[in-house]
Amino acid sequence: MAKESDKATAMWVLRRLRDAGHEAFFAGGCVRDMLLGTQPADYDIATDATPDQVAAIFRRVIMVGAKFGVAIVMRQRRQVEVATFRSDLSYSDGRRPDGVRFSSPRQDALRRDFTINGMFYDPVAEKVIDYVGGQDDLAAGVIRTIGQPRKRFAEDYLRLIRAVRFATRLDFHVDKDTEAAIRRYAKKITVISGERIYDELAKMLAAPSAAVALQKLHDSGLAREILPELFQSDKTWPAAVEQVAAVAAKGDAVLAMGALLMNLPKTAISRIVRRWGASNEFKDTLGYLSVNRDGWRDAVEIPLCQFKRLMANSDWQRLRRLWTVRERIETGSCALSRRIARRAGQIAPVQIAPQPFVTGNDLKAMGLKEGRDIGRILRKLYDAQLNEELKSRKKALAAAAMLVNSHNRD
Repeated sequence: MAKESDKATAMWVLRRLRDAGHEAFFAGGCVRDMLLGTQPADYDIATDATPDQVAAIFRRVIMVGAKFGVAIVMRQRRQVEVATFRSDLSYSDGRRPDGVRFSSPRQDALRRDFTINGMFYDPVAEKVIDYVGGQDDLAAGVIRTIGQPRKRFAEDYLRLIRAVRFATRLDFHVDKDTEAAIRRYAKKITVISGERIYDELAKMLAAPSAAVALQKLHDSGLAREILPELFQSDKTWPAAVEQVAAVAAKGDAVLAMGALLMNLPKTAISRIVRRWGASNEFKDTLGYLSVNRDGWRDAVEIPLCQFKRLMANSDWQRLRRLWTVRERIETGSCALSRRIARRAGQIAPVQIAPQPFVTGNDLKAMGLKEGRDIGRILRKLYDAQLNEELKSRKKALAAAAMLVNSHNRD
């Protein structure tokens, strides 16, 4: 899988474009991050070269959005997004432009979302190109739309959430007019696909400021539209935010998502995951956390086989962290969590989910026919193995023979 671009790869692409006679600058978020003194996650390039011209210059190009002027240049294991300077035409669906017109750097800057994301940088001349006042807003710590907030948000309602994310991530405040527009158009967020909303929310929850982001989403009216399931009672949303706040320092988006949703019924979680278009693996994780959310109350006392089955899940450590949070919130103590940790620590890793001593073929060789009885007996034998009552295959086979004989007599 290709990695995001680094500066060296982006510079190579930029110089090749310029050698071919084109304008080319770093654009968008990487410029913002450089000016803030932080390392950009990736580097995008804006140019006057059309996608076809980009394809003629570079050997490996993916035309991911050629009709919108976007191409991906591949070099070794890196990819660089190269976008043609453009003006967007009308937006009829509040999600994407109906078409684009290739244009100038200034016009390209004016169609972008927020001033802090609308700047270009010439790395050769070491010069910022700012048509929208982005440098002033960076210095003032302001999130402000380029042009009228109403128009910018109507073009793509995902920008409502992005404004909150940038304000939280950078610890900026949202411009008064921009903030008013977010509240006014919050209900419009539902026209955006669940996948895009999930992507923005996951980015927020992957940061230590996750709970702050959720509070800002609530204050702006967006949270109720994005996650109505968490507003079925007065207590559900505050409890969810409190749990997220307790795990946010881990920087684990999945853990934070579990903290956010685990108080909901499994059916509600499944509905949310479907709405977001998330993976079955993600759904299974949230389901596991939700179903076992109160397991901390008796985890020290349950049979060893049940305890090991909990431990065998790949999200066991996440569940333990959430158990600690829930115990602390409810009791003010972590006494049970410490006992759970001691119990888990006494189990050798190879004993958590060992291979079964007895298989279905073994039972068939003893004369048991296909059917539910095979599964029932195998589970009973495996429970005994996990409980460390059966410590060898020889003893397990002897126990199996007794169970099969008893079944046949019945």
